[in-house]
Amino acid sequence: MSIQEVNDTWIYLDRNTGVWRGAPQAAQGVFQPIHWVALYRMQCMLRLAPHEGRIADIGCSYGVVTLNIAAKKPRAEIIGVDPDESRLAVGRQLLAEHRLANCSFQTGTVDNPGIPAGSCSGVVCTETLDHIPDIKPQLKASVDKLMDLLLPGGRLILAVLAADTISRNTSPLPPAPLSLHDFDFLPQKQIDRNCPRWWHMFYVDKA
Repeated sequence: MSIQEVNDTWIYLDRNTGVWRGAPQAAQGVFQPIHWVALYRMQCMLRLAPHEGRIADIGCSYGVVTLNIAAKKPRAEIIGVDPDESRLAVGRQLLAEHRLANCSFQTGTVDNPGIPAGSCSGVVCTETLDHIPDIKPQLKASVDKLMDLLLPGGRLILAVLAADTISRNTSPLPPAPLSLHDFDFLPQKQIDRNCPRWWHMFYVDKA
């Protein structure tokens, strides 16, 4: 893959992947092939992610973000983690098609990702925490577990739907809507002001 390809190529869920064949109605919006707003959010996240080391994408779903990190960060090792094997199967299909040697997928959760503590230069968790029912009482504990995966100097990147700023008539809310105030236990968090207003994206660097 040339430098130009790394800079300009994007990996999408397209009509050849299982999500299209199995349930076409589920492949609209961000999967057609990807909504421009979701693409811009991913670009913002990629600018924040480390260039080297191991990066864990926790709650990776179909692996679109995982695969694009791998394509854009060829010196890094990317691991996509999700509890849903059917979604991971789609990610593995795309991985086989794009032949990214620095990417893999495995079953796991936020609390049990199957990745050794202190082994990651980066951890990405996008629209995952707000999809865990009744997460608020254990939110700090879950974020602490994500932080534990990081090496000193590593970066945790979080994104949740901005449920407190969007119209409930136009966008369905996740099972556990979260606001930035719910993360006040992270006083060092840095908010990405470039991210589209539909999400709160922020990061914390481990001391």
